[in-house]
Amino acid sequence: MKKIILLFALIISINSNAQIAEIPFELKNGLILLDININDNTEANTFVFDTGATSDLLDSTTANKLGLEANYKQDVSGAGGTKSYDIILNQKYKLQNKIEINNTHLVLTDLTKLKERLERNFDGIIGYSLLKKYITKIDYENQKIFLYNKIENVDTEGYKTINFEFENGIPIPQFDISITMRNGETYTDKILFDSGAGLTLLINTPFSEIHKLSEKAGKSLISKSENLHGESISEDIAIQSMNLSGYELNDLVVSIAHDKNGASSYENYLGILGAEVISRFNIVLDYSSSTLYLKPNNSFSKSFEFPLSGIRLKKVDDNVIVDRVEETSSAYKQGIRKGDELIYINKDSSGNIKTFRKLLKKEGDIISLTTINSKGETKKIKIKLNRLL
Repeated sequence: MKKIILLFALIISINSNAQIAEIPFELKNGLILLDININDNTEANTFVFDTGATSDLLDSTTANKLGLEANYKQDVSGAGGTKSYDIILNQKYKLQNKIEINNTHLVLTDLTKLKERLERNFDGIIGYSLLKKYITKIDYENQKIFLYNKIENVDTEGYKTINFEFENGIPIPQFDISITMRNGETYTDKILFDSGAGLTLLINTPFSEIHKLSEKAGKSLISKSENLHGESISEDIAIQSMNLSGYELNDLVVSIAHDKNGASSYENYLGILGAEVISRFNIVLDYSSSTLYLKPNNSFSKSFEFPLSGIRLKKVDDNVIVDRVEETSSAYKQGIRKGDELIYINKDSSGNIKTFRKLLKKEGDIISLTTINSKGETKKIKIKLNRLL
């Protein structure tokens, strides 16, 4: 009996060591938010976990609150270009008081624009410093990250294996995907696997120019967004499908970059694969063997959103404001402009931005909008929510 008890205890010990940590996260617009303790601070800060983050970033305001001062300066490249940043050397952070990353460098930057875009306060961005140390399993369904020391300890049943590369000195997973345009033409090349990019796919400028994708796409919408280096202009188009190692996603909107600097200007890349696609899979990342594993989750078959109203909203204090309006849309043609305050949608005057956005996403509906402009002039219009692409 004693031998059996000892053997059972050994099995429990082996299993308990297989998984190093289980870390819950918040999912916001497809992006992962984690609680992290910087140095010896007991109060946690919120960080975006990003496979596209080659450096750990800390918001300048948060650094001031924590009494942290830069002691180094360096040029850092990003999606929109290269910029000189202040850096705090040899810092550490903890996750759940279990996982500790030592001797990391924190790049200081102003994250205000990214916070506004995410509509959620956060303090920094992490990625490679954690991914290079552990086998990382991201469970988007249950909103948990699991860390392991060995891939043998990870349950990868039902997952598809993809070998990736770190090319051009960029420690972001890179592998081939295919896209099929609405005219039936298919293109294949490698992408950067970037879970921190809030989009489906951003096609790199050189790739688009070589293959004349803007011309072949037909309809397109110009889109402006903020990144760490300022404003970036891209062109939204609709494509027939996207194929990731046999997994096919149909009928979606992607973006064409017009950047001349940064990752989206790199040659020999199709582009940057973002969170709106990545979050449809549960993922295992093994940087030690340059392998990732994909398994569709319960969001995989969900239809992709298409622009219907041409209006993008933001919250300013207690008001819902038109942040952008597409010039080809019915709303623009009837006089709605950026900066107008949205008072009513149909009979709803709640000012609840989530409710307003939901009402603007019901394809085929005819809705009434009431706005007030900066001059105090009220405008009432009706639009039909049809696809603009």
